[in-house]
Parts: sequence; structure tokens; C-alpha cells
Amino acid sequence: MGKRKLYKNDRSIRLRDNNYSEQLPSLDLSAFPLIDDFQITLIGRGNLGMHLYYFSQSLNRKIASFPWWDNADKDISIMCISDIPLGTLRNPFIDGEQSWQILIWEKRDYVYIMQGDDPCCTEFHIWFRVRKEKYLAEWDKMINNFK
Repeated sequence: MGKRKLYKNDRSIRLRDNNYSEQLPSLDLSAFPLIDDFQITLIGRGNLGMHLYYFSQSLNRKIASFPWWDNADKDISIMCISDIPLGTLRNPFIDGEQSWQILIWEKRDYVYIMQGDDPCCTEFHIWFRVRKEKYLAEWDKMINNFK
């Protein structure tokens, strides 16, 4: 997997503002590309420890990341499935740091992921969906690797 750049969509999603609980329900969720071969992987980053990435084998690249989550393996070793990054349409999981932000939420049978370049951003270059069953199974597998 190496140092390949992250997947990016051909066009960005732009929101009017960063009030995500109001903006996300207006999105056309059917337009989000489906990643059927979604995987979660950990990659070592030297003295920063392991970092977590979402990956697609068919795209042969990382599709989203948590660049400020140093030593993710240590946190995952004490997690349970209720601790995974997952919110709802009206209350999405939000994480952000310098030059990065991710939103993750579920609706019906899918988990939607959007990644932008700044905290509280309104433009997202990375956006896709995963079957909820697959998302949960991948997280369950990752958590159980440390039990």
C-alpha cells in the first residue's frame, strides 16, 4: 500500500456551511460511489506508530485516513464495536485536525464517509459509501485482531 495518495472524486461536494446536521440531509446520497471491497488497514508511520486507513483493493489505494490518530493500534486494542467512528445523518461522527477533517454517518444500509482538507470545512474531495454490514464487519475484524 506504500505512500500512494488518497482516492479523490472527480468533483467535490460543497456545502453551504459547516452546520453538518442541517447540510447532510440535503445531499443526494445515491450519488456517493459504492466501495464494495472496503477494507481497514493499519500502516506504520515510524515514531508516530500505526495509523488507520480505509482502503479499496480494486482502486489499489487508500480511500480515507486518520492522519492525526497516532498509535491507533493501542487505542483499537481497548475498543469495542460501540466505539468505532460512526454517527447518524443528524449527528455525524466528526474528527478534524490541521488540514484534515472526516465525517462518517449511517443511513439505512450504508455508511457514508466524507473527507476534507480543513477542520469545519465545507468542501470535500473524498466522498463514498460502504455497505453498513461491510463497514461493521471490517471494524469487528480489526478490533478482534487485538483481542
